[in-house]
Amino acid sequence: MSEKTKFIRLSLASVLITGLLASCASTGKGGSDSGAPSDGQTANNATKDAFEVTMAMPALGAIPKDMQLVQDEINKITKEKINTTVKILPISIGAWQQQMNLMSSSGEKLDTYIAIGSTYQNDVAAGKVIALDSLLDKEGKDVKSLFDADYLNSAKINGKIYGVPPLKDYSTGTPGIAMRKDLVDKYKIDVTSIKNINDLDRVFKTIKDNEPTITPLGVGIATASEQYFTYDKLGDRFGVLPGFDNNLKVVNYYETNEYEDLLKKFNSWFKAGYINKDAATVQINSRELVKADKAFSFLFSNRIGALEAESRLIGKEMVFVPLIPNAYATSSDVLSGLWTISANSTNPQRTMLFLNLMYTDPRISNLLLWGVEGKHYVLGADNTVDFPPGIDAKTVGYSNVEWLIGNGFITYLHKTSLADRWKLTQESNKKVIKSKALGFTFNSEPVKNEVTSLNNVISQYKRALETGTIDPAEKLPEFRSKLKAAGIDKVIAEKQKQLDAWAAANKK
Repeated sequence: MSEKTKFIRLSLASVLITGLLASCASTGKGGSDSGAPSDGQTANNATKDAFEVTMAMPALGAIPKDMQLVQDEINKITKEKINTTVKILPISIGAWQQQMNLMSSSGEKLDTYIAIGSTYQNDVAAGKVIALDSLLDKEGKDVKSLFDADYLNSAKINGKIYGVPPLKDYSTGTPGIAMRKDLVDKYKIDVTSIKNINDLDRVFKTIKDNEPTITPLGVGIATASEQYFTYDKLGDRFGVLPGFDNNLKVVNYYETNEYEDLLKKFNSWFKAGYINKDAATVQINSRELVKADKAFSFLFSNRIGALEAESRLIGKEMVFVPLIPNAYATSSDVLSGLWTISANSTNPQRTMLFLNLMYTDPRISNLLLWGVEGKHYVLGADNTVDFPPGIDAKTVGYSNVEWLIGNGFITYLHKTSLADRWKLTQESNKKVIKSKALGFTFNSEPVKNEVTSLNNVISQYKRALETGTIDPAEKLPEFRSKLKAAGIDKVIAEKQKQLDAWAAANKK
């Protein structure tokens, strides 16, 4: 998924993964014993008593109706290996953060969940998750072995690791636009003429004029500006690094001309009817709007194999056009989602044993990603996945995305995926341009009150502004003023202080 101070030594992980995949091929079921705990582990005192791990996982679309079936199959494996079952709590992405906050504050049973984006730093500062260092050394030693030490250590805050990133492409991806190929072909849209964001105006006009029931640009729960960026957001965008370098000088992105110009562009699209009218309140992913025939396109950061995956999930072939030429490796992308152990957990050791299996047993990874073989997917002779007869992306009872499951590298590929996707991903991780701040993770604890206040301001203004719903001429000055009053300058100063210390320690 991302890159750190140094990326995963995927040359090393490749050897392990190749072996795991070879095991998959030999069993036709994802491998029967790969990723198993060490001998005698199930008889160890650590697993003597049965335990149920409660795992919260966001649903990016509709909550899968067959989640229970998938859970039951996973439990057959985990019960045998570590005398443990798992209860998966699928939560709509629109309600995700609110539900996580409620569960954490109420002391509700919760053992593990994925902290998405800047919530990782915030949850560490709020004491919602526990340090994993000793657990990784013992119960998580197999998953720890998958990572280069420098990469895993980049998840450290105050010298401790609180989350394990998924194994994935470690870059921002290339910001651009994904469009329905059938409509691109129908209206003979020349994709080679699209060089920057301004070139989209004529494309959107074509769709608007000819497809009255389809919105040209679908904007879902992630705002368009979160997919179109030219800076290292340094975790939370409260202080960013322009050009992924800027000689390590942190600036207030919300005060930049670039941000203002982007808001003006989105507002012009909204006024022209190019963006869905409910963009500021919609609670589903942009892809779901295209899948439901409500939108033609969405802004999208493309990674190796990601476009093919989007096409599969949507059930329509998509074409991608880059709007910014390069992808970069940043800590924010490495830390875009980390599996954590909740402070509410009554058995962190057993929870880590489960995570260890989730990252290393191909059967569990394939169940989490694809569902149950024969019901949600069929396996071809080349070990690629397709829908069963009579099933498609809209009717399948279970679907998921790779970055949520821990280790996509040990899963089957869809038949439409690049045959050498994992190899290309490993090569991309090595070659991608690195942000000058790669490996730096901001500790928001010293300014946690200010960050809370800033997040309140963001929740009030961000979606309306960044979806084009309101005119920036009316509300941007007010937004900037509220950010100042909430303490953004203090946060930026603290971030600069920490970044300078990190740079000195790492000789940047």
